Amino acid sequence: MRRWNNLTYQSKLMLAFFLLGIIPSMVIGTMAYFKSVGTLEARVNEDLGVIAGQLNEAIQRQVEDVDRFSTFPYFTPEIFQILNQPYVPRDQWSYQEIESQQQFAKLLVTYPSIFSTIQGLVFYSSTGNTYGYRVSDRSSINEAVSPENEEWYRETLSRDGGIAISGLRLEKQFNSAPFQTITASRVLLNDDFTPAGVVAVDIRPDFMDKIVRSFQLKSMHVMVADEKGELIYSTKSADNQRFLSAAAGRAAQNGAVRGMITVPALGDGLDAATGVYAYSEYLGWTSYLLIDRGELLGDANVIRNFTVVLVLIITALAGLLSLLLARGLAKPIRSLISSMRDVERGLFVTPAAPPMQGEIGQLHLSYVTMVKRLGILIESIEEKERQKREAELYALRARITPHFLFNTINSIRMLAVLQQSEGIARLLQSLNKLLQANMKLDSEQVPLEAELELLRHYVRLMELRYTNRFEVEWKVDEDILGAKVPPMILQPLAENAIFHGSLHSGDGLLQIEVGAEVNPEGTELLIWISDNGQGIEPETLDMLNGGGVPPSSGRAGDSIGISNVRDRIRLRYGEPYTLKLESTPGAGTKALLHLPYGAENGQDSLSRLGE
Repeated sequence: MRRWNNLTYQSKLMLAFFLLGIIPSMVIGTMAYFKSVGTLEARVNEDLGVIAGQLNEAIQRQVEDVDRFSTFPYFTPEIFQILNQPYVPRDQWSYQEIESQQQFAKLLVTYPSIFSTIQGLVFYSSTGNTYGYRVSDRSSINEAVSPENEEWYRETLSRDGGIAISGLRLEKQFNSAPFQTITASRVLLNDDFTPAGVVAVDIRPDFMDKIVRSFQLKSMHVMVADEKGELIYSTKSADNQRFLSAAAGRAAQNGAVRGMITVPALGDGLDAATGVYAYSEYLGWTSYLLIDRGELLGDANVIRNFTVVLVLIITALAGLLSLLLARGLAKPIRSLISSMRDVERGLFVTPAAPPMQGEIGQLHLSYVTMVKRLGILIESIEEKERQKREAELYALRARITPHFLFNTINSIRMLAVLQQSEGIARLLQSLNKLLQANMKLDSEQVPLEAELELLRHYVRLMELRYTNRFEVEWKVDEDILGAKVPPMILQPLAENAIFHGSLHSGDGLLQIEVGAEVNPEGTELLIWISDNGQGIEPETLDMLNGGGVPPSSGRAGDSIGISNVRDRIRLRYGEPYTLKLESTPGAGTKALLHLPYGAENGQDSLSRLGE
């Protein structure tokens, strides 16, 4: 409800038209689209499921014929006699070995002509002899090639006489160019069940193409994969292995031997497709029948597109109608909103009167009256605040001047008593610089370089008073010497460090560090003066940091200079800029100034306090 109340009048009208017109049409169109998609997918699953089963059966029948053909040596005893002959190298063949080869060739040449899918036969005898016959060119056997390291051969030996069907492989056993083939092989056993050899029947892979054409699946993407997921056949020439991997992954998710899958678009000509898969337990192969999803959902997409067009038309009409109804009301309201934003920025400018009367006109007149009165009130507050700030700054300067002059003149008196030298002239010169700076306390800001130079004069004065009691190390980044700071802001902090540090340092040399840097965000100037003196007790430290009640003794007098610095920063810049003291008893004290850096440190304190 809160969000609804925060909406504009025009947005509420638009939303109302949207709810009443667009949502019903979207719901009806979406339901019709998904219903038609579900119907089409169910029909595809039913029809293609039948075709996939028939395709698998046709491929299986072809391979079964070759399987039966691979048993023909059992009906030809002469083949077993030749296979069991001892191995004789070709260069040592006698007339008997040549005659055996010719006889074997005559036996082989008859059988392949019966099956047009066979393109070669190879027999590997257990004695090491190899016999073969290729249908196309009658090539001789390449005896340098051994199948023992090939996976299909090892799989055949493990079957103990059972048939083994390989995937798509490259046959290199003949003295001709290698060719693609699918091999059906089995171990031939003697009467005593000892292995006589292995028969390998090379099948033409294109027999599947003939089967697919017989089913007239012109618009289908048909793929056949072996039991290892390698592609055996595909009707497309794109990157089918990648497409096959995606289809196999979807089939694996189903966990069934057949079912329906949808493959997403993979790019490079591989569009999204929907279809079925069927697994053959006899072959270990899986057939995939897929149809382009865009083609499948052509009719359903018409419904989807019509819904989209209808929604766009209703949206445009709703926007136009809401614009016409809300224009008269929204324009004066926007004018008031614009004026309110100007008021937020401190510009008390009243908007022009609206061309309408009634509630909007009355609201405008009331708002103009309020803005005028608010402007007068703000001007009065600013004037009072300026006067208050000037009075406080003058009061602070009056408080610090006697205290500072007393300590400085006391240092000159002690030096005059102890010695007469040119050091007095230098001391007086430094005093002159400090007095000049004190007279400029009402200046807005000075460069950090000038403030540090003034601090060096003050340190020179203190070195004459506390000879060999302290030393100062300067760690200031030269890139920030032009930064603006309040005048005489560092002297009270250095005075406290030198006086109290030297007072409690004993015979040791007091180490004072003066440093300045910009924070990582580049928005704040950090200036510190630290010493390794006695430190400050927690109760006194809390008082000096602005909390607690000043004690009756101890460092109560220090709160004048420290609170003076803190108040000057607060009055000039406002929060969060301040002075922070950090100290641990016996481990020294650190005074850290937080000042604005960049364009901000040139702004007037009143403008900052008014933000």
